[in-house]
Amino acid sequence: MSEHPARPGPVTVLLAPDGVVTGWSEGAARLFGHDAAAAVGAALPALLGPPAAEPLLGALKLAGSGRPWHGVLPLAGEGLTVACDPLAGADGRVQVLMTVSPPRPDGLELLNEAGRRIGSTLDLHLTAREIVAVTVPRFADAGAIYVLERLLADDDQPAAEADGSAVVRRLAVAFADDDPQEWAREFPVNEVIVYPPATPYARCLTGGRMIEFGGDAIQDTMAHRTGRLIGGLLDHVSMLAVPLVARGRSLGFAVFSRKRGRPPFAAADTALAAELAARAATCVDNACLYRREHRTATTLKAGLVPDVVAAPPGLEIAHRYLPARSGVGGDWYDVVPLPGDKVAVVIGDSVGHGVTAAAAMGQLRVAAHTLVSCEFPPGEVLERLDAIAQDLDAAQFATCLCLVCDPVTRRCEVACAGHPPPLLALPGGTARHFAVPYGLPLGVSDPAHPPEYEQVPAVIPAGATLALYTDGLVESRMRNVDEGIARLASALVASHEGSLGDAADGVLALLSDQQGHDDIALLLLRPAP
Repeated sequence: MSEHPARPGPVTVLLAPDGVVTGWSEGAARLFGHDAAAAVGAALPALLGPPAAEPLLGALKLAGSGRPWHGVLPLAGEGLTVACDPLAGADGRVQVLMTVSPPRPDGLELLNEAGRRIGSTLDLHLTAREIVAVTVPRFADAGAIYVLERLLADDDQPAAEADGSAVVRRLAVAFADDDPQEWAREFPVNEVIVYPPATPYARCLTGGRMIEFGGDAIQDTMAHRTGRLIGGLLDHVSMLAVPLVARGRSLGFAVFSRKRGRPPFAAADTALAAELAARAATCVDNACLYRREHRTATTLKAGLVPDVVAAPPGLEIAHRYLPARSGVGGDWYDVVPLPGDKVAVVIGDSVGHGVTAAAAMGQLRVAAHTLVSCEFPPGEVLERLDAIAQDLDAAQFATCLCLVCDPVTRRCEVACAGHPPPLLALPGGTARHFAVPYGLPLGVSDPAHPPEYEQVPAVIPAGATLALYTDGLVESRMRNVDEGIARLASALVASHEGSLGDAADGVLALLSDQQGHDDIALLLLRPAP
């Protein structure tokens, strides 16, 4: 159901001079709310009631005497322009043709509504639906939004193909309430269409200008689209193809159409359509930019966490990663086998979200993997990573923890760069911090005085579980870090007797932020019995 009732264009009613209805159009049925069966044979003044009855009788009396009448009558709840013209029938009797012209929608009001409703999110399909919801049926009887298929594929090639044709995807479509429902099946959302160079749509796109067309051009366009003419669509006799242009680039086009009985698009309408399209194009462009950035960040992020972690003999490892729902963050981890059945575990978190954070952590993860593979000790790994972080764009900084473990002896060497401290769940049902030295986050120190990251030895007790994690697990808008760490300790103790995978799932179920405001990375290590 549309938020606003339809406002039909000029409608016609055929009347006897005494006001009895002899002919009732579909437009009249939409405007006055009575179908032809109820209207024909009824007296129009009585059908419409006060306050229209008395002035309408006067207008009909004048037209019945052979003199046309033009003016404004209080019809359909508002003042409408009405013309009553005498018609001489074949039998010599006079009839009256009444033509009602509702006012055009207020352009400023429509633009204000467009500003409120269009672009409420950065979802491209929702933005397209918002555009047609604002314009149909107030401005047009049908509307659709088409966006370049190349744009959706992140291709920056020119808008048109080499031969001038347009390859576009329909993102949204809307018809007036009284149009057949099956039309939606004929014009499905997400359909990709190729319009030849001669079509108004392709010319609109390549020329970057609005094109108004009707008559045979509509028939040719419809026939090209479906291979046949769809009954009823030819009632749409005035069409506009309006380019969507933002930052000097053609993104696609909007299509608006009006039926018979409604004024064709005039100069005021085309100016309004151009303004609507300009505002819509900005919102579409923002949605496309967000879509591209999110896709890029997601692709980068896919390389930041390993799909499979190979645990060396004598050590169990469970790992979990939950991406943020509100954007792509910079959490990552890696598990690298070393000679002598040792293993290096690195976990990190870059500040911020989006492409910049994901790209920064991508570089640091590759560097960390290379450094630990070359058997640099954890402290030196962090020192070298800090030097790399100093050169990253956009002043990126990150936290990181590097641990090298020998599963046979359960001895570890560990160094930390501002990362949350690991937790150790002990067999006796208690938990404590796994003592690590504190160091500055990567990339925040003075390059002239690089930090030295302290590296300390530690031992994982037999039967204990060591938890490495990022701050998204223990900190949220609902709780502070200390509370989150306390809850993590309780969760580790409660799930200590089960499998390591079950323990990881239990921790996430208890602590993960349901709003998904930040990434979460979790690694659990347990010496095998």
